[in-house]
Amino acid sequence: DMSNNGSVNPNIQSETDTDMSNNGSVNPNIQSETDTDMSNNGSVNDDDGGDGDDDREDGNPNILSEKMPENAANVDEIESLIAQQMMKLSVEDREKVYCDVHGVKEGEKETEEMIQTGLDSLQREIEKLQDREAYDLAYTKDPKYLERRSFRLAFLRSDSFDARKAAIRLVRHFQVKLDLFGEEKLVMDIVQDDLDRDTMDALYTGTDQILDATDSAGRYIISIVFGAPWTTRAYLQRSFYNNTTTLRNPQKHNQGCIIVIYSLANPSQQGDMSKHYTFTKLAECLADRIEALHLCHDSPKGQALLTVGKAAASPSIKIRIRTHFGTNDQIMSSLAGFGIEPGTIPVGQGCRITNLETYQKHLIEMRAVERLKEPKRQKIHVPSKADVLFGKGAPFQSHLGNIQLRSLVSERYKAYAKAATKGQKMQITKEIVQTVQQNSGLFLRPDGGSWVCVEEEAARQKVSALFRSLRIRIGDT
Repeated sequence: DMSNNGSVNPNIQSETDTDMSNNGSVNPNIQSETDTDMSNNGSVNDDDGGDGDDDREDGNPNILSEKMPENAANVDEIESLIAQQMMKLSVEDREKVYCDVHGVKEGEKETEEMIQTGLDSLQREIEKLQDREAYDLAYTKDPKYLERRSFRLAFLRSDSFDARKAAIRLVRHFQVKLDLFGEEKLVMDIVQDDLDRDTMDALYTGTDQILDATDSAGRYIISIVFGAPWTTRAYLQRSFYNNTTTLRNPQKHNQGCIIVIYSLANPSQQGDMSKHYTFTKLAECLADRIEALHLCHDSPKGQALLTVGKAAASPSIKIRIRTHFGTNDQIMSSLAGFGIEPGTIPVGQGCRITNLETYQKHLIEMRAVERLKEPKRQKIHVPSKADVLFGKGAPFQSHLGNIQLRSLVSERYKAYAKAATKGQKMQITKEIVQTVQQNSGLFLRPDGGSWVCVEEEAARQKVSALFRSLRIRIGDT
């Protein structure tokens, strides 16, 4: 919502407290890193003087279970605490943060010695952690999955080769993976077939995207519109899945990323506030090196919700948060000052997703690739358009995969009718089943609220039944 007269307050700027002076030095008023932590009374506390979340003993692996502090939405209090702690950074550190946030930095220069030393240190730090139940469970299932060089390196890069922080992040990663997807998926890359109905619906709205475009420093961009009526679990599963897709591209982790979040939720709804708090905490469990976090809103009502995000953010992210308030055009113009070209973020007026059709097509293509490369899931929640569904009635027969199967049967009918032996007919039905599978399709039957894959013979029998039905329909005796 806009203010009462429908205009935007022209005096509210983005990042008014950070700028470079004419001589290229850093303004001493730049807000810098805070060491905020959670005190026993559930409020944000800045008295520990350490590294915030990562100074907790062994790093709490169940970080998503933390309750939102009572003062998390108190704009003045949170901003005051952040400002006090940010001033503790050295001028050198402030300037580094400034360059990171504004996209005027070079990519991290890594050497093989640096990488190997980091990986060795990471293993030692993991072994020091006491509470790593989910990690150990995953290791007993498939040690090679956890020991992949590119996988571990992504977590090191997320914490700029701080081995202790990377170890805590990695352990948290497996804990949240266990909580969200269960033990069965612990040592498998999460794919769309692992997502439940709510998460798939949320994913295909395009309100959480990893963009193809980059900022001026070559960093990948994550665009999020927060406030749609999805469950907390849907938000978390969706972001975890998106992070899995970035793990397939090591170069992305070498460059780091920036996140742009638009707020739509009504902050008067406590559920939305706590949801946003938990969602922000997820960043501490994923392999993303966040170098800038831009919080955008077009209404003063959205400020409280974004403040909750600031309260939840880890110290390393807090120092890189910048807020933007105004119309969509004003926000895009403001983001341009941080190396994000206008038109890069696919969000239009009213937070409409401007590339939705293209993005959904991309997701469909990605799902097809996942099915060809990853182990087949025996049980899924949401069939794809390429799947063939077992069942009677219009909902089954009108499914695109079933329509395409009937078309394949029609195309091969003459050859099937001319086949002289039972073996020749069986071969044709097998070839049709293979065609469906090569196009990433599965043969599924309903199983409660989910779907399970049928055996190859059951799929072949369905094709044979379609040939018989077609023969009867056309009166071919």
